[in-house]
Amino acid sequence: MNNNLLVFIFVSAFCVVFTATAQSSINENSQELEVGVGGNIILDEASQTYVKEGADLHLHPLWESRYISEGRDNLSGNGIVSVASEFNYNNIAFIPWAASGINSDYSELNLNIIYATQLFDTFEVFAGYNYILSHEASSNAHDNEISLDFLYFYDDKFQLISSVYYSFDAKGAFLELAVKKDYRLNDTLVLDIQTGLGFNADYVSDGHNGFNNVQFKAGLSYQVLDQLELYTYTSYSLAVNKDESRYAGDETLRNFFWGGVGFSYQYRKN
Repeated sequence: MNNNLLVFIFVSAFCVVFTATAQSSINENSQELEVGVGGNIILDEASQTYVKEGADLHLHPLWESRYISEGRDNLSGNGIVSVASEFNYNNIAFIPWAASGINSDYSELNLNIIYATQLFDTFEVFAGYNYILSHEASSNAHDNEISLDFLYFYDDKFQLISSVYYSFDAKGAFLELAVKKDYRLNDTLVLDIQTGLGFNADYVSDGHNGFNNVQFKAGLSYQVLDQLELYTYTSYSLAVNKDESRYAGDETLRNFFWGGVGFSYQYRKN
């Protein structure tokens, strides 16, 4: 793989967030972890803080109209259902994630272990390991990945997110940079708007390297009970520099809408 490009990705991920930290303002809210498509962790709106003492258990069933990762439509327009069981204790999270394709012979199991730390009042870091086992059309595959996520609170409910994950099987990395803004509409409704950029560095081994996609997302969460939250979202992905004539992995890099609906249940013991 291109080692210089990988180094650039990790340095860029750190600098984007660390530079913003120099302008920091105090924000006492921490974020919980969840698992999104592909078993990758996501940083989402939290009714409870994540980086603090205590133990809790989360359950996240989710239906999505497409299976999207790295800006690619992995199941050719078919949807996916998944469930994550998240076990948190202090700064450590263990997150098994299981998914099954809708109208497709695809299944996936991810086993995530994540360590979270809060370096400053407005700056959090998440380091993770993920074991991936997938099955498609009587073929099995497995992979080991490591990840590093940075979260910076620029202002009240305004966040800068940088995520990079590295595959030992592909010997490549993928970087995602995002800006997110949350709007609390009332005591039970929260709207979040997010836009992000994706960069490939041999992670999609048969896809083009560099700038890959832009995504726009709007989500709405409804707090039914203290421990139960319903969530729905809609998203649009815009392909960038697609060249399927040269890269077979760019065939599924397209422009498309998709969405999802699910819920989160939390049991917490201090």
